[in-house]
Amino acid sequence: MKIATHPDWSISEKQSLRASPENSQRRILCVDDEIIGTAIRGEVLKEHGYSVVVCHCPLAALRCDLSVFDLAVLDFQMPELNGRELLLRLRALGTGFPIVLLTGCLDALSADDRVLFARCIDKRLQIQCLLEIIAEFLDRNHVPDPDM
Repeated sequence: MKIATHPDWSISEKQSLRASPENSQRRILCVDDEIIGTAIRGEVLKEHGYSVVVCHCPLAALRCDLSVFDLAVLDFQMPELNGRELLLRLRALGTGFPIVLLTGCLDALSADDRVLFARCIDKRLQIQCLLEIIAEFLDRNHVPDPDM
């Protein structure tokens, strides 16, 4: 059985059951104006045991209690603030957690913008790639997947 998350994202049922009790204490902020894709991404992260807050507006993300998050996943092209501007505001507010950029326009991203983020990945990649990157930052017992 496949669980669709994005036209190009899928994970097997076996993978979706790999939720770790340790992950449930890890909080992720997901910010993307694409409502359906972000909601699905949030559900997949929850299935993997993470606590997730989804914001479809970058300004709403800035009103969250940022001290509770361990990692953020941001889109780049959003109304009001793009991912770079949101990252800079998050940092100005004193956040120190890793910020991963998930964008559909990775090739158009400047080198100056890329270095600001902990990782920059293409939205068209399978969800497993995002899960692997999140695990690198948040899971103490993570063993990197050599195929990623």
